[in-house]
Amino acid sequence: MKKHILVADDDTLLADMISRCLTANGYTVTTANSGEEAFSFLEVHSFDLVLCDIHMDGLDGFAVLAACKTMHSQTKVILCSGDVAYEAVSKAFQCGADSFLAKPFLASELKHQVNRYIGREQPAIPEKRTLPTPPAQFVSPGRFSQLIHRQCTSGGVQHETKYPGG
Repeated sequence: MKKHILVADDDTLLADMISRCLTANGYTVTTANSGEEAFSFLEVHSFDLVLCDIHMDGLDGFAVLAACKTMHSQTKVILCSGDVAYEAVSKAFQCGADSFLAKPFLASELKHQVNRYIGREQPAIPEKRTLPTPPAQFVSPGRFSQLIHRQCTSGGVQHETKYPGG
């Protein structure tokens, strides 16, 4: 039986790209575009894993985490955010997150984290990065979604990207 993942992110394009990437890797994926929608899904379904953005309007990722751990204590939760300040990451673990994924992330990082927590661990094959990843605040959500899409559809082959001035 396929493992079932709930992806909660208010960036609908990003949630769709993550969903496509995970579906292509054999998972069943349900997407929620708000914390409230994620909560509604958690009330009626159980998931093997929840991948949730921290910063969403209304119910944020911490509220979704708390609800998930209350309703489905065995469900693994990975919180993700572009806010990688110590306080945010520390709070994620203090609140019970199983892992934290910093945006922007590579498709291989996403797949590794997901596989690690729901029983399909495979040896990690590091991807060659030709340039350092720009800080999240300099990558527009649309550009981030394009990068994830390219990584998911290229079979993991990295393409050298030229950045202005680089």
